[in-house]
Amino acid sequence: MLKKPVFIGVTGSAGKTMAKELVLGILTHKGKGVGNFSSYNNIEEIAKPMLRLRPTHGFFVTELTGDKPYAMDKSLALVQPSIGIVTVVRDDHSSKDYPREAIAKEKGKLIASLPATGTAVLNADDELVLAMAAKSTAKVITYGLSPKAELRAENISSVWPDRLQMTLVRGSERVELRTQLCGTHWVPSVLGAIGGGLAAGMTLVECATGVARVPPFDGRMQAVTTPDGVTFIRDDYKAPLWTVDACFEFMKSARAKRKIIVIGELQDIGSQKGAQFAKTAILAQKIADITIFVGPWASSVLKTRRPGVGDALRTFSHVRDATEFINSISREGDLILLKGANKQDHLLRIILARNGDVACWRDDCNRYSFCNECPDRNKPSGLPILTASATVSGATAQAPPSGLSPVEGDGQVIVGLGNPEPHYTGTPHNVGYEAADRLAASWGLKWDKNPEVWFARGSVNGQAVCLLKMRLAMNLTGPGLKQLSETMRFSPEQCILVFDDLDMPLGSVRSRMNGGAGGHRGVASILEAFQTDAIRRVKIGVGQTGIKIDRAAYVVKAFDALSQAAINQSLLTAIAHVGRFVEHSNVSKRKSPSASTKKQKHAFPPL
Repeated sequence: MLKKPVFIGVTGSAGKTMAKELVLGILTHKGKGVGNFSSYNNIEEIAKPMLRLRPTHGFFVTELTGDKPYAMDKSLALVQPSIGIVTVVRDDHSSKDYPREAIAKEKGKLIASLPATGTAVLNADDELVLAMAAKSTAKVITYGLSPKAELRAENISSVWPDRLQMTLVRGSERVELRTQLCGTHWVPSVLGAIGGGLAAGMTLVECATGVARVPPFDGRMQAVTTPDGVTFIRDDYKAPLWTVDACFEFMKSARAKRKIIVIGELQDIGSQKGAQFAKTAILAQKIADITIFVGPWASSVLKTRRPGVGDALRTFSHVRDATEFINSISREGDLILLKGANKQDHLLRIILARNGDVACWRDDCNRYSFCNECPDRNKPSGLPILTASATVSGATAQAPPSGLSPVEGDGQVIVGLGNPEPHYTGTPHNVGYEAADRLAASWGLKWDKNPEVWFARGSVNGQAVCLLKMRLAMNLTGPGLKQLSETMRFSPEQCILVFDDLDMPLGSVRSRMNGGAGGHRGVASILEAFQTDAIRRVKIGVGQTGIKIDRAAYVVKAFDALSQAAINQSLLTAIAHVGRFVEHSNVSKRKSPSASTKKQKHAFPPL
């Protein structure tokens, strides 16, 4: 007959996986136990390890999630813990309908469910956690930095390459602790786990000994040093915005020859996503020698680049391109922080690629598991390296024809975005092409072509103009245009992009002097190729308001008659916007550092 072991539940907005692993490390000092696998903490994943319990096991430790209302109910009924540990309550999973106070109430169910013979282990430095004691009939052990906490930490330090260390204080007892963890933000997890060990009958010395044996959990400030002497700090499992500060504090105090910060997806960021990414970029650049952003929002940080810093800030839409760059510039002694959300960006591939242990470069697999655990990681998939040379359908590069001679110093380069294949004609994704065609007709310009581009050149009211339609897939526009700019010697400040915008109502038109890509992959590839957002653009709305659509299918499906009529009118407006840009162009002014300020967002005469 199975002897009832000690059941321990761990919850909190952050640090619960590490706390759970630390509790296991402490308790295995005296016996055998079982815990939930990794961070899988829904009821099914809790039930699986419970089925492995045997009479020889003395304890069961599991995380309990409170990511939504009533999330704890079934798990608590199944586990029925006698010891409950709460780390912190933050804004993870928060929303208007599920604010932080409601999150605390849900997580507090763990403490309220404990029997009178049990023990609640609560963070005294978090008011929402400490308040849970009022609803507990169990004994309470408090921990933290507060002088009122029963279990305290003093003399806390974590300056790389040294790991987290502290002095544990409980009454008159003092114990020195040296962990294997990186960062002082692990203190609540460490103290919470020790509190759990004390509740289970361990001594403070035994708890400290157990904690010292536990390495960082995968993807949680985990140090990985490559054979060539580059150290990565992997914090790539999840990335709530509020956790970024702790990572940056660690990097700021670290001792290293060179510091590099890589940021992927950020979570729980609110509605002002672009602004929050930009704010994060500003902070990162104050700490790191090189800052790199990866993902669909990466281009939104280009406006934060400090003048005269060269490649100190780089952005990439895809992990594959970021990997090529990072692994080409990293060298012995570098300390590289990887901060991202594994399901969204899988930044671990940056490390795996150093020894060729990955061939999958998909950006949309949405798997929770890390890539080193994935059986498909060596199956080639995903986009090609976009920063490499891009040509159309295998066309070989040829000497540029005379029409691609250098653009005059103040010449205006209008780039209509689209896809070159005939079946894309008349679709939302090709309104940029159509605008360029109508501009050429209105200005009396003739189209020529080479394998990479259609081009039309001439003069409008004494101003040299060059119309371009890249003969490349939309997502490859950036590398192709960058190569063309080197051949024709024009700068990104001379360019005017004309393209579709699915987030704007059908038929609307807007102009901007600069800014991020706004989710448009063609624009993102251009900003990435030039590594600047100081490119003017005219956006033509193609969205359908009040209708739920398959966005990917919609943008490549031909307009119906009614929609085409609206687009025809908006194309006239877009042409007028481009004309105003050309008429009032002043490239030398736009090249000045003030060019990308918000004040110049609409710095052209109104129509």
